[in-house]
Amino acid sequence: MSRSNQALEAQNQISQKLLDESVLSSDSGYFPIRDLSLKTGVNSVTLRAWERRYGLLKPKRTEKGHRLYDQADVQRVEAILRWIQQGVAVSKVRALLEQGGTLEGMVLSSEWLEWKESLIHAAETFQADKVEQIYQQVFSQYPAEIAIRDWLLPSFEQLGKGATLAFCESIILSCLMARQSGFKVQKKSLPKVLITGLASQRIVWCYMAAAILLDKGVSCRVIPNIQYSQDWSSLVEALNPRAVLIFCENELVNKIADFMQQTQQWQRPVGVISPSFWLAMRESAVTDVAQVRVYSELLEGVADFLDKAS
Repeated sequence: MSRSNQALEAQNQISQKLLDESVLSSDSGYFPIRDLSLKTGVNSVTLRAWERRYGLLKPKRTEKGHRLYDQADVQRVEAILRWIQQGVAVSKVRALLEQGGTLEGMVLSSEWLEWKESLIHAAETFQADKVEQIYQQVFSQYPAEIAIRDWLLPSFEQLGKGATLAFCESIILSCLMARQSGFKVQKKSLPKVLITGLASQRIVWCYMAAAILLDKGVSCRVIPNIQYSQDWSSLVEALNPRAVLIFCENELVNKIADFMQQTQQWQRPVGVISPSFWLAMRESAVTDVAQVRVYSELLEGVADFLDKAS
């Protein structure tokens, strides 16, 4: 290679390096995948899966191979989510985006039904590896909120009660716990939420809520199986979370006034997800307390709680 060519190549490398540094600056309009995740509520694993498997995203790359996105990518992810929310399989979304398609005449995906049937069969035949395999497949392709709404909750409901549900929940729980422990929230300034519940409440619900909040970039500390509701105050004082999300069942139905007084003293947003407690609140003379919200459903409760706590 001639000296002139070497000099030209060196200049190109310097220019590329300067370009990479400029696009990474705060005012360039470009940002890394963790920021796209925070802006859209879709975790990085799912965003990478959408890119690799389905070609739904085409990020720019730095010299070192780091993905870079801009506001157009945010809008594209939001469009992908809108299609998925309407029942379109993620594998079919690219054609709709590129061809400007509509739902008219389209056969909606049956994959949720297929995944549900696969999970139920794996649970009924006590195949732990199969349950985990299906979990990994679903949660890598869809945000936790959608996976829980369209797959886990309908599957749990059909399994009913008994050994098969307990077996299935135990495997899913271990997967959700691993998800939380491996999930790194990048910004320390983000709100921290304490998710807790009494001993009789199924722990898996606490971790499903954590999965949804983690996708939104909210760091969570999950401490279920609390024996007495009075112990929550000690947790709140020690951990000093920005907000508290509580799961319970019938234990507090006869202690509504005391519980509301207790949570009001924490002076931070509190969400309580419990159908029985919600009904008891409506039938009692106890009025709502500022910063305390009671919900009857998991998904509705987590969504509203996130809005109030953020």
